[in-house]
Amino acid sequence: MKFFPLILTAVVVIAFQPSQAQESSVRRVLLGSAYASHEGYRLLQRVCDEAGGRLAGSEANDRALGILEDELARYRIGFRRESFSMPGWVRGDDAVEVVSPFPRKLRAAALGYVHHHPPFESRLVWGGTGTEKELTGAADAIVLVDSESPRDGEPPLRYEVIDNAARAGAKGVLFVNDKPGGLVLTGVGNFQGNPCPVPAYSITLEEGKWLRRLQIAGKEVRIRLTTNSRCMPVQSANLVASFPGKRQARIVVGAHVDSWDISQGAVDNGIGSAVLFEIARLLSLHADVNHFAIDVVWFNAEELGLWGAKAYLTRHAADSIVALINMDMPGRPTGINVMGFDEFIPLVRGVMDSLKGFDWSQGIVSVPWSNSDHQPFLVQGIPCFTMAGHLEKESVFHYHDFGDTFDKADHRALVDAAAALSVLTYTLANNTSVEYRIRSVAERRAMFQGTGFEKRLKRQKEWPY
Repeated sequence: MKFFPLILTAVVVIAFQPSQAQESSVRRVLLGSAYASHEGYRLLQRVCDEAGGRLAGSEANDRALGILEDELARYRIGFRRESFSMPGWVRGDDAVEVVSPFPRKLRAAALGYVHHHPPFESRLVWGGTGTEKELTGAADAIVLVDSESPRDGEPPLRYEVIDNAARAGAKGVLFVNDKPGGLVLTGVGNFQGNPCPVPAYSITLEEGKWLRRLQIAGKEVRIRLTTNSRCMPVQSANLVASFPGKRQARIVVGAHVDSWDISQGAVDNGIGSAVLFEIARLLSLHADVNHFAIDVVWFNAEELGLWGAKAYLTRHAADSIVALINMDMPGRPTGINVMGFDEFIPLVRGVMDSLKGFDWSQGIVSVPWSNSDHQPFLVQGIPCFTMAGHLEKESVFHYHDFGDTFDKADHRALVDAAAALSVLTYTLANNTSVEYRIRSVAERRAMFQGTGFEKRLKRQKEWPY
């Protein structure tokens, strides 16, 4: 879900602080071990090849958790599953078929939370970008929606298009992907876990253009939709490995372990899960007790609506969370985002200065963003930071489609990310030079007001204030 990797958070601290010489020594050991004894890439291959696509609540997802537990046990790292219930979704034997001008089954993927319905056939109409104005003639039809931006403003989000189509009386929506090569783009139909009001599918650019050409030529196109996917409550679990601290206040270091089911989920977010494993491994070997306690968390159900991150915060509401680091599709480190918490810029600059071997070409930015596991922490006023990372085009081209497989993962980028993030985690876990505090509701509103973060969450019906 995203191209911005990393996150962190914090609160006030006083007491024990390792000497500069001690910290420098541990950083060198962490860096050296990250390169000399790396295990994350091997773990990633196991998760991709032995578990497969890891939709939350599925058997594949449970297999992935089991693999992680096996690998943690090899290093005698304690762990626990923290179960939670959520609005789940199970992909069925779905079909999008052209009936006329001649029969053809399209390559298509139902969006998450599209729900079973009796098969039906209907005419196909052009819906432009899916605005209310463009869908005025969509009653009793299936709508073909473009992914290109309109000339006069932003296109509606997919969940807004689905709502617009339902209000217009349409019977379904086909979203044309914007990438060539027979790719679809999986994703959710909404972030609340509600059954979509009409079935919605992603179809390929090539087949979408073909259907549009038929319409322009005046040919009647009829489509048959068969949806057997279902919304149903499921049980899922976050996997947590805890490291003690001289204070009970904790840093949370996280990455989502789930993926979409039609691929191996190697880049989104197998590499994040693998980097997180490396951090746990390196901490256990070289820095198992720090000033702050550390929870290393493999969040679940990020793709279906951040349910694991929300569940973790609910379960640990009484705990003092002092830092969050989130890894979503991490690549070769290129910068750090302080997410609006500008008082941390000197601290972040110090971390980057201590890692001069990395290409910090993006520098320090301060822009809050949404739709990854840091979002629930951020809206609670916890200072959050993300580390930007470079991924090659081949790695991200197959985002949310079949081709997100192990062979797309960049081994060296994974090692670089693990090395830098391990040092960052250790630094945060032992820093006492900066005051960390939770923002008040008034401060949060002021910080997010007028930003893309506020606008996006309002459009997704997730704005909490």
